[in-house]
Amino acid sequence: MSGQWKLICKLKDVPISGARLVPRGLAWQELPGVALFRIGEEEVRAVLESGEPEPRRYSVKVEDCRVYLDLDELSAPASQAEAALAGAFGVATRVMAFG
Repeated sequence: MSGQWKLICKLKDVPISGARLVPRGLAWQELPGVALFRIGEEEVRAVLESGEPEPRRYSVKVEDCRVYLDLDELSAPASQAEAALAGAFGVATRVMAFG
């Protein structure tokens, strides 16, 4: 965990039943997103959207009713194939931060 947090959304934007998808990658990269799941009133979990039974987990911080993900974890390739696709451009989230 880097301690560099990216504001993703407001807590109320993550449904209690269901998930909110956070797209990853540049516009031309087709990468799996990160699914946000709300567990209880103020707890959120984040996992890589994938068909695998053990998806990668991401660090989440909820503060002042806002949801943050660790920027370094979010930007890191989730697999060797994803690293090859990203190349020198790397991986970044396409989610706009709230002001």
